Amino acid sequence: MAKIFLSVLVLLAIGMALFCINILLRKNGTFRSQDVGASKAMRDRGIWCTRTQDKLAQKDTSSIKDMMR
Repeated sequence: MAKIFLSVLVLLAIGMALFCINILLRKNGTFRSQDVGASKAMRDRGIWCTRTQDKLAQKDTSSIKDMMR
């Protein structure tokens, strides 16, 4: 049991070290946004994040009225 625990602990430590090195080597130490709305390809297809779609639906009340019929 102790061998498995130590093996998992070592693998996690290696993974965290590689993750930290990845952050240090990136420009400005940041990653691209993983939000759907931040992706140009998704925006081109008309796919937005849930919050944006909700705001657009609230502005367009005519489509909601059509759905209620």
